[in-house]
Amino acid sequence: MNKKSLLTVSIALFAFSFASAKAKIPLCFPCETVETVQELPTDSEIQKLAGQKVNLSYIYDEYGLLWMSLWNTNGRYVLTDISNNTYFELDDQTADILKEKHNFDVKTAEQPMTFWKKIGGKLVFLILVGLGIWGSIPSKSKDVKATNV
Repeated sequence: MNKKSLLTVSIALFAFSFASAKAKIPLCFPCETVETVQELPTDSEIQKLAGQKVNLSYIYDEYGLLWMSLWNTNGRYVLTDISNNTYFELDDQTADILKEKHNFDVKTAEQPMTFWKKIGGKLVFLILVGLGIWGSIPSKSKDVKATNV
């Protein structure tokens, strides 16, 4: 089986699996994603300011297709409640408490996203697009004719 037919069969099987399950193709344009970075102790000054148990989290808008994160924007640190349903923006006072008491500087900290969220989905998407383009390019095979000698 040549590469072009293998690619065609793979794509057909992939499409059929979605059609047979009657599932919608998962799209995220954009989806707000929250990831807990650090659980704060219950005796923290931040808990007292918020009036409830909160954690330090990172929130961002994710653009994705088929469970692949293709682009991430508007990332920032926030405080979230235990269930990650409600978030509170960080003010300067809270940022100073995090830096002094919890050794976490939100101004200089890097994005806590996983490799898959940062780069992995983009790589897989680019590879699939590249394979699609490569499979659509016609081959330059020469026809060999038999001759009698």
